[in-house]
Amino acid sequence: MSNWNSNPPSWNSNQTPPPWNGNQNFNPPPRVLRRATPQHRLGGYALDVALATVTLGIGWVIWSLVIWGSGQTPAKQILKMRIYNATNAKVASWGQVAIRQFVIPFSFYIVFIIFDAASTRSSSYGGSSLLGVIGMFIYFGYLVTDALWIFKGGASQRLVDVWAKTIVVNEAA
Repeated sequence: MSNWNSNPPSWNSNQTPPPWNGNQNFNPPPRVLRRATPQHRLGGYALDVALATVTLGIGWVIWSLVIWGSGQTPAKQILKMRIYNATNAKVASWGQVAIRQFVIPFSFYIVFIIFDAASTRSSSYGGSSLLGVIGMFIYFGYLVTDALWIFKGGASQRLVDVWAKTIVVNEAA
């Protein structure tokens, strides 16, 4: 068997290179990861919301739980995007995607529920529902800030990406 380094194969530039010949020293060129553009990311965000709405949330959750292990959400699967770990450039694990897609957003939703519950309790004693409004502003402020954060700094990362240490790659490009 010939050594790839000392006796490189010859091929025409119009042909595809021959397959790996079993040489243990062969290192393929590094794969270039291209981040998804902010527009592509917003499209994915909107498509995830639409898919969740159309499937009444249940279909989207089941679909998500199945494909999170491949670093995708339903919209990312359709749009050929994938979530990668920003620290090692590997596809994000199921757990990392779960933190990014569920734990972080749900923690802000919990804040809304706490404020709303406190508001409901105080309004039953003649208080106002100001706490509920504050909770709603915190939650929806988070949603808007998270969606628009991808335009900040050219990194195309949402807040959840920054906190979960992930990037989203456009694999169609």
